Order: sequence, then C-alpha cells, then structure tokens
Amino acid sequence: MNSVPPSRSFLSRSLPKRPPHPQPEDPKGPFGLTTLYDPASPAIADLIFVHGLGGGSQSTWTKDLNSNLFWPKIWLPQDPGFQDVRIHSFGYNSNWSKESTLHVHDFAKSLLGAIQDCPLIPRSPSVCGIFFLVKRAYILAKQFSEFESISQRVHSIFFLATPHRGSDLAALLSRILAVCSGSRPFVEDLHRSSLATKSINDEFPHHCQDLQLFSFYETLPMNYIAGKGLVVEPDSAVLGYSNERSELVNADHREICKYLTKEDPNYLTIRNALASAIGGLRTKEIMLKQEVGKEQRQLFDHLLEISDGPEDDLIAVDLKRLRGSCQWILERKNFLSWRDSIDAGVYWIAGKPAMGKSVLSGYSIKHLRDRGTDVAFYFFNSNDKVKASITYFLRSMAWQVALIHPEILDLVVGVFEKNPQLGKADYRTLWRKLFHDTILKVKLRRPLVWIVDALDECKNGSELVTLLMKVPETSQIRILLTSRNTFANQNQQSRTTIKIICEELSEQDTKEDISLYLKSNMDSLSTIGEEARKDIVSQILQKSNGCFLWVSLVLQQLKQVHTSTDIAKILQDIPADMDELYSQILEKMSQALYGKTIAQAILTWTVCAARPLTTEELSFALQIDIKDSIHDIEKSIIATCGQLVYVDSQSRVCMVHQTARDFLLRSSTVSEFAIDRKEGHKRLSMVCLEYLMSEEMKAPRQRKLSVNNSKKERCAFVKYACGAVVEHITFVSSTDDDFLSALAAFLASLNVLSWIEYLVQNGDLSCLIQTGKALGKFLQRRSRYMSPFGKEVVLLDSWATDLVRLVTKFGKKLSASPGAIFHLIPPFCPPETAPRKQFGGASRGISVVGLSAAYWDDCLATIAIQHQQLCAIACAKDQFVIGMTTGKIILYNEITCQETRTFDHPEIVKKLQFGVEEGVLAAAGTKFITVWDTSSWQLLYTLDIAQECMALEFVDNDQILIGAAKNNCLMIWDLTTGVLSDSVNWTQDLSSQYGHSLRRPMTAAICIESSLLAVVYRGQEIMLWEIESGALYGTYSKESGAHSSPRNNSAFVTGGLVFGLGVNSHLLVASYSDGELVSFDILEGSIRDRTLAYAQNLACSPDGRTLAAGDASGTILLYDLETLKLIYRMSSDDYGVKALAFSADSFRLLDIRGSHCRVWDPTVLVRQDNLDEENSDTVSVSTAPQEMRLESQEEVSQVTSMIPHEESEGVFCGKDDGTVWLYSAESGLAIQNLFSHSHGVSIIHLSYDHTSQILSSTDSSSRVLAHNINLQGSLWQAKKTTVDQRFGVAVTQVITNTAGTRILISSNGKDVLYSVTASAFKALHSKQWAEPTIHCWLKHPINDDQIILLTAEKAQIYSWTSLEQLTAEAGLSLPSSEEFGSQLIQSANLCTNDTLFVIASKSSKDQSTTRVFFRSISSLTTNAPQLTPLKSYLPLATQIRYFIGSLHHKIIFLNHEAWICSAEPNPTGSLIVIRHFFIPSDWLSAVTELMIKVTSRGDIVFVKRHEVAFIKRGLEMSEHGPISMGQRGSSGGGGILSPLSPGRSGMGRGFPFGGSPGKLGGGRGGLLGGRRGSSGYF
Repeated sequence: MNSVPPSRSFLSRSLPKRPPHPQPEDPKGPFGLTTLYDPASPAIADLIFVHGLGGGSQSTWTKDLNSNLFWPKIWLPQDPGFQDVRIHSFGYNSNWSKESTLHVHDFAKSLLGAIQDCPLIPRSPSVCGIFFLVKRAYILAKQFSEFESISQRVHSIFFLATPHRGSDLAALLSRILAVCSGSRPFVEDLHRSSLATKSINDEFPHHCQDLQLFSFYETLPMNYIAGKGLVVEPDSAVLGYSNERSELVNADHREICKYLTKEDPNYLTIRNALASAIGGLRTKEIMLKQEVGKEQRQLFDHLLEISDGPEDDLIAVDLKRLRGSCQWILERKNFLSWRDSIDAGVYWIAGKPAMGKSVLSGYSIKHLRDRGTDVAFYFFNSNDKVKASITYFLRSMAWQVALIHPEILDLVVGVFEKNPQLGKADYRTLWRKLFHDTILKVKLRRPLVWIVDALDECKNGSELVTLLMKVPETSQIRILLTSRNTFANQNQQSRTTIKIICEELSEQDTKEDISLYLKSNMDSLSTIGEEARKDIVSQILQKSNGCFLWVSLVLQQLKQVHTSTDIAKILQDIPADMDELYSQILEKMSQALYGKTIAQAILTWTVCAARPLTTEELSFALQIDIKDSIHDIEKSIIATCGQLVYVDSQSRVCMVHQTARDFLLRSSTVSEFAIDRKEGHKRLSMVCLEYLMSEEMKAPRQRKLSVNNSKKERCAFVKYACGAVVEHITFVSSTDDDFLSALAAFLASLNVLSWIEYLVQNGDLSCLIQTGKALGKFLQRRSRYMSPFGKEVVLLDSWATDLVRLVTKFGKKLSASPGAIFHLIPPFCPPETAPRKQFGGASRGISVVGLSAAYWDDCLATIAIQHQQLCAIACAKDQFVIGMTTGKIILYNEITCQETRTFDHPEIVKKLQFGVEEGVLAAAGTKFITVWDTSSWQLLYTLDIAQECMALEFVDNDQILIGAAKNNCLMIWDLTTGVLSDSVNWTQDLSSQYGHSLRRPMTAAICIESSLLAVVYRGQEIMLWEIESGALYGTYSKESGAHSSPRNNSAFVTGGLVFGLGVNSHLLVASYSDGELVSFDILEGSIRDRTLAYAQNLACSPDGRTLAAGDASGTILLYDLETLKLIYRMSSDDYGVKALAFSADSFRLLDIRGSHCRVWDPTVLVRQDNLDEENSDTVSVSTAPQEMRLESQEEVSQVTSMIPHEESEGVFCGKDDGTVWLYSAESGLAIQNLFSHSHGVSIIHLSYDHTSQILSSTDSSSRVLAHNINLQGSLWQAKKTTVDQRFGVAVTQVITNTAGTRILISSNGKDVLYSVTASAFKALHSKQWAEPTIHCWLKHPINDDQIILLTAEKAQIYSWTSLEQLTAEAGLSLPSSEEFGSQLIQSANLCTNDTLFVIASKSSKDQSTTRVFFRSISSLTTNAPQLTPLKSYLPLATQIRYFIGSLHHKIIFLNHEAWICSAEPNPTGSLIVIRHFFIPSDWLSAVTELMIKVTSRGDIVFVKRHEVAFIKRGLEMSEHGPISMGQRGSSGGGGILSPLSPGRSGMGRGFPFGGSPGKLGGGRGGLLGGRRGSSGYF
C-alpha cells in the first residue's frame, strides 16, 4: 500500500477552542476555576477544591510548594476510587496584604458563575472548601433562580478547619492590618460577631438538610504573630448538625490539607471521607438503575426476549465455588495487568475441559464487582441450543449493559421502537443495530468489563471472536474470555490491533482449589482417621490431572462405600482418564437390576434435547416415550444415572459436563447406554410428533369468537414439543421412512394449524421459518439416497415452502390474530399449496376463485409509471422512493406499494439517499442536491454542486451530508445550517504520481463504518482513501488485491462498486468488464472471493449478508456476501436493470428498469442462524441456486374498471385494450367478450342499471357507449343503443335513469343530459360550471324522477326529465361541523335506505387523508333546509379506508388494517362492526387503485391487475371462525360502536363508487387517499 500524507482531514471542522488558561506567575495558583483532571469516561461527580483566607488554588493543597505533592492533581487521578471523578480547583484574591473592596459574598458569586459557565460540569459536584465561601455560595444558589440548578446538583460539602462561627484571630488580624492602607472587607467577615457570620449561620441550616456535611478540625497549635495556639477552635470548626460527620486531624491549621506521602494518616482520613461520599453517589446511581420501572423492565425483557436473567447462571456457578478458591488468579501478573489497565484489551484464559473455568469466571465477576467495576457476563452452554447461540448472547449483553447504563437503555428502546422485530433478527443484524450503531458509540461514564465463559461451547464461536475483537477496538470495554482453545487456535484468521493477554491453565493452577474442595468433602465419607483423610486427598490429587469433574465423580463413588477396604479399592481401581471413568460408571449402571429403561431414556433426552428440559417437562416427555407413569422424576434421576445427570437450581435436567455428553455420543463408546445421534434425535422427534398429534393439541370444535380469545391450557411439555421438533429434524437420518411417515401424518392433520397457532401466540414466527428450511434440507439429503417421489415427499416439499411463505405473506396478520390460520389464511394461499389443498376447501369456509397463480410468486408487485424513465431508488423503514429523469420523485408505502406522495427535484434524479435516522432524504442530480424532511416532507435545502455526485452518505445523526463528486471533490454539508462546510480534492497530492489518469472518475462508494472512500477511474484500479485523514489507503486490483504501485488493467470496473454493511463493512465488491465479480477484504488487503456475474449494478442488504447484482439482460442474481455463493437467480424478458435497493429489513429487493419498478420477496432473503448444519449426511446436499423466470406482462390486458351484474352474480369488467367482458362468479374467469371500444383505449368507467339493464362504458378518449344486456339461451347479448358520444373533455361520471330513457354525462366543467330512444340520442339540457368544480351526481333513493347533485357546500335536487333545479338556490346545506371543514366531494354512494354515504377528500396537494361522512336520506326533499348528519355513524367513519358497498342492512368496507368489515344497526340502536377477513398485503400492493365490490349474493370481488378474484362466503366468516345464523355483536370479532337511530328495513340502491377528482367514478376510483395519475400496476 502507498500512503500520501494529506494536507488536511476530509472531515476537518472549525470548532471553537477554549484558550488555554494562562499559567500563573504566583505559586499560589491561578484565579478562577481550573480543571485538574477530566476522566476519559463520563464523570460520576465533580470535586471542587476551594482554598481559604490567604491561600491559593494550588499552594493550599501542596506541601512545601512542591508541585509533585499537589495531591488533588497528582494523587487523586491515579487513585482507583477517583478515576470517574472530575477534579477542579477554584482560586480568588484572598491576599490580606493588598487592599480590597470585596466581601465573601463577592467571592461566592464568582464561584457560582465559574461552576455555571464551565462546560465540563454537567452533573452533581461534590464541593470542598472554606465555609464562608462555599456556604455563602450554596445559600446564594438556593436564593437566586439563575443558580438554582447548581444548588440541586450539590451532594456533599467538606470543611477543613473552617471557622463556622468566626475566629478570634480574625479580630487580631484586623488590628494588625489597620496600620496598612486600604480596607479588606472579607477579613471583617471572619469576626465571630460579624454580620456575615451571623447571617450565614442563620440561613445555612434551612438549606442544607439534603446535603452530606463533613467537618475536620485541627488538633495541633500553630505559631502566629502574637503567639501560639489553635487558629480555629473545635467548637467553631464543627457545625453540630444531624447530617454532619466530624473528625479530628492530627495537624495544625496550615498543614491540615498538605501531605508528604500517600501513606500520611491525615491524607488517608481526608481521602477516605471523599471516597466514601463518591461511593455513595455510585451506590445511589446503581440503586436508581435497579429501580427502573417494572413496566419498562418488562417491556425491555419482552423486546430482547430475555427469558432467564443472567444472574441465575451466575448464582448456579457461584454455588459450586468454595470460599477461598480461585484466589490464585489475583496473584497472576497477566490478570492484574489486564484488570488495572485503563486501555481496552482482552484477557484470554484457555484450559482443558472440567478444570473449573466457569467457576473461575464466576469468581472474577464477583471480584470485579467488589472493586466497584461494572460487569456484564455470559455463560455459554452447548446443552442449551438457545444459550449456545450468538444471537442470545448479544441480546443478553445488550440487556445487561442497558440496565447498567440508563442512557444506553433509552437508546436501545429507541432502536426497538424503530425496529419492532429486532428481537427476532439474526445475530448479524443485532450486532449492527444494537452494538455497532448504538451501544459501542456511547462514551460510558464508568469502566465496563465483559466476561464471556465457555466460548468453545458457542455455535459459530470463531465468528463471535471476530465480533468480540471489535468491541475493545471501538470502545473502552475490557473483555475476559475462557475457552478450551487458545486464541491462536480459535481465531487463526483474525487480525486485531488490540492487546490480547493469553493465559493457559495448568494442573498446578487448580491443585490448591481441588485440595480445598476435597478437604471440605472429607466429612461426608465414612468415619476414618485424620491420616487416612490426608492419604485420600493426596491420592486423588495425584490422579486428578487438574480436573474438577473427575474429582467430583470419584467423591460420589467414595460416598457410597462404608469401609476402609472399599475406599482403598475404589482409589486403586478408579481410572485417572475421564473416558475410562465414564466407562466404569456406565458399566455399573448396566449391572443394575432395575431402572435401566428409564435411565436410558433420561440420558437420551438430556443429551439430545435442544435445551435442558425442566423436571416437569421431562416427566411428561418420558411418560409418552416409555409408555409408563413416573412418580418422582428427581428421585429417578438420582437412583438410575445420578453420576451423569443432575437437576440444577432452576429444576433443569443437565449433564454433569459437556465431556460426558460427548462421551455418550461417541461412536467408539461401547455400552447399552451409548447414544446414536440420529436415533436419539429420532426418538425425541417422534415423541414430540406424538404429542403434537394428540387430543390436547387439537383445535376446539367451537372456538370462542372473541377478540380476547384466551389460549388453551396445555401441559408443560407443549412449549418444547412445538418449538424444538425442528431442531431434531436436522439430525434424523433422511432415509428413515418411519420418521418421514410420522412427519407427513402430522403435516396432513388439522393439528398442524394448532401448532402454527401456538407458535404465533407465543411470538415464535421464526420457528415456522426454521421448520420450513429444515424440511427442505431433509428432503435434499433424502434425494441423495431415495426417490424424490411419493405422496409423503410431495407433502413435505410443499410445507417446506409454505411455512416460510405463511410468515412472509401473512406474518403481521397472523401475529395480530393467530386464530386466522384456521379459517382465514388457507383460502388465500395459492391452489397448489398444502394449506389451500388441505384446509381451504371447507364447504362453509371461504373460497377464492379467479386467480391463475397456482404457486407462490416471488414478485410481490410491479409498479408501472407511464411516460417516465426511472433512474434512482432508495428504501427506508416504512417507505421507498423512486426518482425519474423528469425530476419527479414518488414516495410509496413499503408494505402496500401504494403511492403516498409526489414531489419534484429541479432536474434528473441521479441518486436518492435516506438518512441513517430516516429523518431526511437527499436527492441528487447533476447540478443540485435537494434535502427533504421526511416527517413533513418540506424542502429543507437546495444545495448547488459543480459536478454529479457518485455517492451520498449521512453521518453524525444525519446532521452532516457527504458527497463524492465527479470533479474529485469530497463535499461536506452541515445540515444544521445548509452550508457547505468543506470541499476537498482527494487527488490534490497525487497529480505527480498519476498524471492525468485521475481526471474524471467513473463511480465511487463511501463506507462510513470503515471511514473509507473507494473511487474508480477508467482503466485504473480501485483506489481507496481514508476519509478522516485524507490519506490514500491503497489501490486494489482484481489480480492481487492491495498493492503499492499503480498499474493499468485490461479489465476495469464497469460501475458496480459497493461496500458491505454491518459486520461485513470490511468487504468491498466490484464488478469488472470481463464479467468477474470480485470481493476484497479491506482489513486483510486480499481478495476474498470471485465469480462470474457480468453485473452492472450492485446493492448490499442492510444486514450485510446478501449482495444483489443486476445485469444488462435483465437478470438479477443474489449472492451470499461473505462467500459470493449464488443463492438466487431471476430472469426476465425486460432488459437493463437500472438500479437495485433492499428494504430496510433486508427481506425485500426492489429493482427499476425502464418505466417499471418491481418488488421481490424471495424466501432466500429470510435467513436463520439457528439452523444446525452438524448433520453427517449433508455433505452432498445440492447447493444450486433457486431459479425464477418472470415472463413479460406487456401483452396482458389489465382490468381497468368493474361493476357487478346482479342477475348473473358475475361482474362486468373493462380492460385497457378497449374490451368489456363478463366474468363468472363460479370460476372467476372471463366467460364472454361483450363488446369493444377502439383497440388500445382503456375502459375507465362502467355503470350498470339493473332495472333498465343498460351498461354504460366510458373510455380514456371520453367516448361513451351504452348497451342493453340480455341473456339469450346460455349467452349474454350486448345490444348497442343509440348512445355513442365522444364528450371532448375528461368524463368523470355517467349515470342512467331507471327507465333507461335519460343518461347524464358529467365532467368538472359541464354536465349534459341526453335523451335515449330506440332511434335517437340527443342532448336535452346542459349545466355549465363557471370554473371546473369537483362534484358528484346520485340517483334519488326514493323518487325515480329526481337526481341529486353534491358539491362541497350543498346538495341540489334536479329533475331527470329536464335537468331543472327543484330546490332553491341555497339548496340543502351541508352543515359546517367538526366533520367537514374545507373538503371537496370526491364520490358518493347509497347504503342502507336510510343513510347517504358521502366521501370527501382534501383539495390540497396532500391527498392522503380522506374523510367519510354520513347523511340521512330522509332529508332529501326539495324543501328541506339541509342534509341532516347522522352523527351516530361518526366513529365508523374513522375506520373506513375504502367503501365497498351495501348488502341488506350492512355497510361493507375495507378498514385501515386491510380487513373486510361489515357494519349494521342492531335492535337497540347500536352499530355493530364485524371484521370478517383480511385482504393479503401482496394483493393490495399489486394494484394502482383499489377496485372492490360486493355482489347481491355477498361475494366480495377484488380486481388484481389482469385478474378478478371472487371471495365467496367471506361475509359468513369472522376473525375467529364461521358466523352462525343470527350471530351478532361481539361474536365473530364484532364490536359495538355509538348508538344508531332505528331506520327502515330494505335494501338501498347503489351507485358505483366514484374516483378521484377529475376522473371517472366507478372505475379505478375508491382507494381512500389514492390519486389517479400515470402510475399503474401489472
């Protein structure tokens, strides 16, 4: 690598710097407040030293004026008790030899001002000084509001020989000074009878009750001018208050605060008193932490999913430790060096199994805590799969650190508020979000130590080591690790700059502890003499080899014999080797006459269980396993296998040690108790499956139809059986037909839905994903040896995909309503999936027809933006944005893919970048960068740029924007002011070395985590600069990685250049012109991997795990970033992937090409760290990537309008090719092409009158046709009428009268009434609007001869015959109320025949808020003054997202949570709302604007791009099951809203739901808050 020293840092800032305090010429020290020590970590307190009369800020505290004896500055900062204390001294002019006009009051105010102005004092100071000054200062702080905050922060005051009641020597001093010129008021204040003394002593007791006071008095006389004696008598030096602690000091007045050595008893007296007060502050803070509110603690536990507190593990370990053991570690220089170091580092302890490393870790925790050090710890346990995972380790450490440091707690809770599912994320995401981005960036106020035990029992331990090495690199956290392996063996490939101290335990280290353990247990042996005991201890020590476990097992055997002969025999026969000892124990178990069956079962369950079972869980499991009852499981364990298995303090059944587990699983172990791994896991999984198939797991026949449906009570084994069966699938032999049959039987049963419901109720969606992946791997392994055919294999193969898709497609709805899995989800799965086949065809259940997709589709949505070319895309947590060549930027909802807002950039949009906190968005072109506030979407800044920005990044909580431009400049903007704070040419020092080759870069990438800028020039290698220093970090070639000398290459980077994120931020990936994709390890300076891809665009997922590559042919490739292993390939007929972006959760991928944006959610993006790969028959499993081919949909005609046909129960649909079809309600398919408009002209509106049977259709050219629809035989005939009119302006509505003799065509500018006869079609009357006005026409619900006009201000009634206005000019007013405001009518519809349903949308640019209103139909008369509001419907209005229609007395609508709901009045006048079923989110994201209708039979019809879905019997279902006849109210998921006045019975006539302003109603309209534009979905 070559490195060029920069002229200045890229990120240099002009920060105001405090001028250095002038060094005093006077040896007494400087005046004012001087900071003597500022700890690196945040201070627990501030200690301020204030001198007395005639003293100085330094001389008062310094022996013999020797600066090395200035103890507040030299000694205290080195004292461990003060390393988190900030120390100051305060000086003032108290020299009595000079004239002064100042009083003590003046000095006190000066002290307060200095404290208040000091930027280093943010919290409570402990103050030390002379009473006149400090007491007066404290009184002033209490009395004056400007200093009130200081008084609240004072904790303690220390008085050293302070004359609280004045001093007689002050009067003498005054007389002496009287011969000198000038006054000295502050001396007068010291008189016993002075007003200042009296005033202070009167006021101070009223203010100091909450303080800790310490008073020290002198005991030795001092020589002064007029004699010898005590300067301050004890009665004056002590206050006598109840909150005061007084103590003598063996010194005179001058020497009471000056010391020669740290061992001076006087110094220790003062030092210990100060340390006591500081310790009290620490204790108080710890208690405050412990008093974190119960609710917040429970919330925090829930967020991090911490089920067992780490203290339980510590208690269990500490119980094994004998008093006095492990203390040898305190004599180790390495340990002490690590413990006492102020620098972060790692202390690595390695040792053989069972040498007591965990007990040593427990002792280290206790020792450090006793010294006042904060400790977070973790004990890995390979017997518990959860506690052996990195994920749970990170959650536990975050939990502990946050509770130790409240400021971190707030930050972590904030992270979870932004990422609610973070607790279920993999460890890479947890590391990045919680540690890398949050915890490790906090400057801790006190030292923190992590102790991590049994690293060798962590799954993926080498990966954890890599993470742990980053902790002290980026923080002041010190780490102690224990492992069987040394650092060199554990982490051979890791490079780190931190100090690692390695220690290997020897037999000698533990010998003393073992001896102590033996001596403490000798009393439990049979009566033997003292000499015999010593001999036993000696023999055991000699054979122990430092192994505590071996000693423990030997003692257990000795306790079972009762004679000296037997003891001698055991000691002679006992093998020193652990394996031989285990063999001996198993041999004795084999000789037992009874209990071998249960012993074998206990050992198998304890060894193979995914986690330690409780005694209650194990008891249930064994009774299913051995088909026998067990009376006392703990006694059974002790009696049959007590030397190998024990019950811990939490009632968990555990192996005595990992070595015992390993021995039983070893293939060379010869014993009837030896365990075959595959057979053991099969045994456990078969028991789990038997339980899951049992009656207890069956769903109740009559489910409680209530939102608060309680969980079914089940036995203790349910949690393990449901959650752990997946863990065993991974280990069972794939050729085992019995297991395959049992698994298939379970998946084919209704109990599989109960299993899913239980997991969802307990928040374990990840288990469904794990199980799906485990099933897939099981079948992959099986295909190596067995035929991949058969009914059972097909079933497992289907569920392998379906379980993952149930989570990705329905996860949020499932979590909210777990019972939905029984009735509401299976019908919406594709027809060829297992849930649909098995549970989606119930005769009374929901049925969905009309959709062609037989299997799950990875393409979630396609957004088509007509007449636009897309060129940039970016994703945030809940939204994504697309930028276009025209400068238009469209914002979309991330879940529904619905457009929510548009705004404009002044030119082509080249780059889009959300802030780290997602509070800002930057859009960059060639000349400007616009910065937007994402909360209000207000434009914050428009920034000028000289050249196009190739890369943009936000830093410093989004307050700084960094851009790398094509003029070789790194630009830095301060977003608090919008000013360009710096612009640095990164090539300015390289011109001589590279000449003109660095003239114009092709592309660049910025990595904030590594502080690197990567730039590519044509024909050159990749060049990296350090952003902080500006130095050239190195050049990288695809042949050799990093090197020092530049060279030209035949293959060059084509534009694909991206850094990894999170834990993989050290990786840089580049795509070359010869097709190679190369990943570089920046830390190693090496090439990590390479593969062929021919990629033009690259993107890295936020979790740092997946790399997406798009090529010119339209193919998208997904790679595992760490290995560049191809995991997914998607081919498409659409060419040229322009850009790629991952969603914030990394589960979706978005691409733009041409005028389309596609949203993908392939299952390969859902990764799980908890899937175990330790399977012996997985070596040859195929790793071929998943393939998907997406055919072009350009030729598929989209449905653009829809209206139900009541007679046929089908629907009429208009398409974008100009055709009108009839769709069958039975099949959901198009059964007849009725007629056509001009080819390629979209049908944007359909209106059908069932009385006259006239179907009106309007196309995008404003041509209106009308047809009579009649059934002739088996076919429907569409007979064209005389209506064929091209209106000339955009038609917003077409409406026909009941007789079919009149038709009204409406636009925003005019309305024309036409006469329709068999022979003619002519205009009768027209209504011109002075200016374009949004309005809506509606048939009169009672009088067929009348028609209603609605505007924002009023309603008017007109005659159908002549369009004559029948109401007065004032019309029927719409009362101004809290409802309406300045709304514009968007559309209207008749519901039940006593209610008028009205929708209004805002007229401003913000169309996202739609308001819904209800008006009484009974007020629709020509002489009525107003349309009467139905206020009882007001609560319902807030729930409606989209009005669907009415059925009998019910209003049918889609709510904001995507549930299809109904509302109807009950006999008491209340409004009943029932949630029936939900629309899948991918349906909602697949359409531009919603088209949903309800047929007269109750079917819900949903238009999904080019298809029409009929949802049958959906309104007969509720959130919790079928609705029985007459069922209302709370049953079926319903709820009672506000009272409703009774209305008339009968069914009202409906009018097609209208569209957005300026567009046709009844077509694509109806989505509340939606807008018609050029966007569309395919």
